Amino acid sequence: MVELTRKQSGTQFLLQPAHAYRTSRLPYYGADYFQYDLSGFDDCFPTIGASACPTKNDYGRHTTVHFPDHGELWGIPWNYYISEESVHLTVKGVRLNYEFSKTIRLEQETLHIDYRLINLSDSPFAYIWSAQPLLKAQPGSRILFDDSVDTVLLDWTTEAEIGKPGDRLPWPWLSPSRDTNYAIIPSPESTYAMKFYTDALVTEYCGYMRSDTGEKLIIEFDPQKVPYVGILLWYNGWSNNSGQARSTIALQPSRGRPDSLQQAYDRNEHMELDAFGMDEWSLRISLE
Repeated sequence: MVELTRKQSGTQFLLQPAHAYRTSRLPYYGADYFQYDLSGFDDCFPTIGASACPTKNDYGRHTTVHFPDHGELWGIPWNYYISEESVHLTVKGVRLNYEFSKTIRLEQETLHIDYRLINLSDSPFAYIWSAQPLLKAQPGSRILFDDSVDTVLLDWTTEAEIGKPGDRLPWPWLSPSRDTNYAIIPSPESTYAMKFYTDALVTEYCGYMRSDTGEKLIIEFDPQKVPYVGILLWYNGWSNNSGQARSTIALQPSRGRPDSLQQAYDRNEHMELDAFGMDEWSLRISLE
């Protein structure tokens, strides 16, 4: 997804390409994610960070499969067709035998995204999934959760004083001193990056409110199906292929944590799909 715009005001919520989209290079499977002009809304599957994970091959033997950074889906082409008021997108797995599909439809101010995953093999496999909408990081704007989200799990950070991976930290302050509210987007000069996850089953939504207009982006989901939310804060944290630093935040409804499928498997915080099984979940994204 390239754009997500509230037409009444013209407000664009997604991070836009540094150059015209039509001039962007298309990636390939296993490409370096950070060498491309990152923007918009992708899906990460069956991992978020580069990771190995134990599985079984077609002969039932235990083996280890290695997946590239941000998973398999962002770097390969999808098939699509349009029916009435819906867009249907489908892609086949590369190193696992599966079919991943999403159907998108618009109802008034709400975008409905229905996901379906089918295991086409006679062996179960482990996975995690995450939506990855990269949002425009407007200073003073605010990340929205309800009060039940008061603790987060640190996955990684560029700032050693914040903690180490696996630490549980108070949200949104991250430290007992409460010096900085990390739910508020900082000044454009900020230069740090970090990733957290909520605990399981603590919230049914996450959101983002712009400070200049009061407009909100709200993402809703069933926590029984999508139990976690990843929080990515990335301020001048990478240089894209134009040599310019980019800033963004991402609110990532997730089926598993943390970013590494191997770590999620070891923590038993992953999903598993039976042989020839099917699973379904959905998101509702509203602009208010």
